[in-house]
Amino acid sequence: MRRGYLPTYLPTYTHTHAMLLRIPYTAPFTALPPLPSSATTLPAAVTAVANFLAHARSTVVLSGAGISVASGLPDYRGAKGTYTLNKEYRPTFFSEFVHGDRARRRYWARSFLGWRGVEGVRPNRGHDAVARLWRGGWVGGVVTQNVDSLHTAADADLPVTNLHGLLATIVCLTCRTTYPRAAFQLALRTLNPSWAAFLDQLREDPSTPVRRNPDGDIDVPGVEYESFRYPPCKTCLENPAYRGRIPVDNDGAALPSTVRFHSEADTQGHAHVPGVLKPTLVFFGESVLQAVKDEAEARVDAADAILVLGSSLATYSAWRLVRRAREQGKKIGVVNLGGVRGEAEFWSDGGGRVGARYRLGDGRDGVRVEFDVGEVLDGAVEVLLRTDQREKNILAAHA
Repeated sequence: MRRGYLPTYLPTYTHTHAMLLRIPYTAPFTALPPLPSSATTLPAAVTAVANFLAHARSTVVLSGAGISVASGLPDYRGAKGTYTLNKEYRPTFFSEFVHGDRARRRYWARSFLGWRGVEGVRPNRGHDAVARLWRGGWVGGVVTQNVDSLHTAADADLPVTNLHGLLATIVCLTCRTTYPRAAFQLALRTLNPSWAAFLDQLREDPSTPVRRNPDGDIDVPGVEYESFRYPPCKTCLENPAYRGRIPVDNDGAALPSTVRFHSEADTQGHAHVPGVLKPTLVFFGESVLQAVKDEAEARVDAADAILVLGSSLATYSAWRLVRRAREQGKKIGVVNLGGVRGEAEFWSDGGGRVGARYRLGDGRDGVRVEFDVGEVLDGAVEVLLRTDQREKNILAAHA
């Protein structure tokens, strides 16, 4: 990137302190041939998915970043995903965010620049189709890896388990007070006028070189992120028990501190500076809350089929849910562009081969198609409304 692109009021990045932490499965998986074998065209794939849904008492959806790509959000492992196009990308890990003021400055700077791109996205046809399938009785609920709130935006009543949290709220690691992200964004803007001016420039000149990554993260090559300022938790700052333990400057921005504190509310068991705020999404290296795990497992247990939409299942928290469904003898369906972690085992006949009933069937026992999620689900809704009486029966029962 040429130095001339950088605004003069932002310092340049001069050195790196990268931690050698492993991000799982950054390389793409090899895709399985379609199931059934006849589902090589979009109409055939639509029919197979419709059959899968029609012949299940209740299906739980497990969605990933691929369903949100059509809304303008990047994914991680797709053909145009961050790990594919930007081999140097590394997210902020939970341990470094909790323990390092420098890491927090880097995270909040990039998130500040990227928040508008997340805040303004809207559900696409894939989200709308999932909501329509739920209203029709074909889907019982959703477990999503996404942190964009788009399933809820598509239908506020849709039962959704946000496996990896949400970007729309901020939580204090000490007192667990939550704050809306929109208000926090305004606080960041007030504390960082030069960065706010640069953000305005990005809006006016989309050609400014930046790297847009998932989860509202924008990387500006050549920028020194450590100049960015962020506030601590207001509740903790006003708590007499923490007086003098949360250093701030004259504007109320957090200052570096080596003070460490164990809070009973800190479910991760890590000592940290009191009043540290983080988004409610789950960082790499952070554990999913037990209550969220329990809720996701309950959704799987209550269904007799699971349909994976737009996910490679590279993260263990998602893959284990499909494994759980498989161990319980539930039907497995996948609609994803690209391969999926360990997917051959989902339809194995027990001898390491894909069973004939999946290859030669019509999709009702299991389906694997590699087409756009929105196109497949839109078509499946049309087929089900025409051929399946489930929604009519539900409406009649409530008449």
